[in-house]
Amino acid sequence: MTRKRKKVLFLSAGAIALAVFAVTFVLLLNIQAFKPRIEAAASNATGMDVRIRGRIGIVFVPGFGISVKGVSVRNRGVDVVTIEKMRIGLKLIPLLRREVQASWIELVKPVFSIVRYKSGRFNFEKPGRTLSEKLLAITKSSISQGNLVFTDEISAEKIEAQGFALTIKSFTYGGTDNADSFKNISFTGDIGCKTLKINNFTLTNLVMTTAGEKGIFNINPLRMHIFGGTGSGSIHGDATGTSPHYRVSYTLSQCKVDELIQAFSPKKIPRKSIEGLADFFADVTAKGKSVAEVKQSLSGDVSLKGDNLVLYSIDIDALIPKYERSQNFNLVDVGAFFLVGPFGPVITKSYNFGSLYEEMQGGKGIIRKLVSIWKIKNGIAEAIDAAIATKKYRIAMKGGLDFNDDRFVNVTVAVLDKRGCPVYSQKVHGPFRKPKIEKVSIVKSITGPLSNALKDAWKIIGGACKVFYSGSVAQPEG
Repeated sequence: MTRKRKKVLFLSAGAIALAVFAVTFVLLLNIQAFKPRIEAAASNATGMDVRIRGRIGIVFVPGFGISVKGVSVRNRGVDVVTIEKMRIGLKLIPLLRREVQASWIELVKPVFSIVRYKSGRFNFEKPGRTLSEKLLAITKSSISQGNLVFTDEISAEKIEAQGFALTIKSFTYGGTDNADSFKNISFTGDIGCKTLKINNFTLTNLVMTTAGEKGIFNINPLRMHIFGGTGSGSIHGDATGTSPHYRVSYTLSQCKVDELIQAFSPKKIPRKSIEGLADFFADVTAKGKSVAEVKQSLSGDVSLKGDNLVLYSIDIDALIPKYERSQNFNLVDVGAFFLVGPFGPVITKSYNFGSLYEEMQGGKGIIRKLVSIWKIKNGIAEAIDAAIATKKYRIAMKGGLDFNDDRFVNVTVAVLDKRGCPVYSQKVHGPFRKPKIEKVSIVKSITGPLSNALKDAWKIIGGACKVFYSGSVAQPEG
């Protein structure tokens, strides 16, 4: 490097250092005087009323900026965000002109209170504005020790996040605010949350890495603890076409079945009705701009598998022999409750399991093996391998579930003999909320010579049978 170039570099560095010193000196002399300008700039950027209750200081890490305490963001007189401490990176040149322009922002212990009103608008919205108008210059933002409460007055749903952290960086925007503005955004980010409550269920230790560019976004990896198990997966979205596409791959290992059921059906199912661990898997795709469109296009594979599930007050082995004598107990109850597997929460929200619990005798049962594997195409799930094995019996399900119209589609539940032929069966069809359950079809009485249910019913009565089930769940040995 020549002496002249070194001199120019030295003078440039000195000028920058002098500018920083000058700005710092001015701020130190009368930093509180900038409070109204900062409040005005933040209010203009968000379209809401921003107020700083505490004092302002200067920070040099991770870059030159200011630190403010006690920030509140209000809209129409209601708190939307309160922030214990906020650091804002400032651009030096505009500041010399007494203009406040932010380059990065950090929020420490913010509390977000978000509401979607029945009108469909959010409590942070103002007609004719979008937040992106003034915030695009902020290329990096972060949140630590955050809390959030989201209330949806339309669906009556509530989401609470406690102890969440977020970092968004490399944020760029190359377009204008319109329906396709997402296609012009690029970013990378990391999100973590200690506890996330969504209605009746809670997940913990959520960790995910996100990235988006030109209308395509990915969340990978996505990890969390939920229902006592450990889950991991990924989410892919593509909004480059006329209708957004999604793919979700997720595996949940060793989740507690009782927590899964209680999360979706706390009023219908006794709290201590079942205990055990199961594995859940889903790999599904969908497309659409509305919930209806997503349901109609939903396709993929879903499964739930478990071993040695303990049943409290429900003894299937005791119920099956009295099945023919009892008109209050439907075999479909057992099928809808256990065999629909990953779709159980949907069914239990609609279907009345009263008849199943009317037959409780205070006994204790066990499901040695549960397999529920489904193939979904265009919103209709078909049972590929759905069966349970107790100590004595094997019960299987065939048919489909139409989630577009919330209906059973030719569903049959059957108690099987050794070859997988039905000893007796029962069909159900119609809406989830009010299905039509047909009368039992009895091939051979299970009492008397078939009391152990392990013999080949069709061989005993003579003739060949059409195998109902030939899946992975074997007939119990005894």
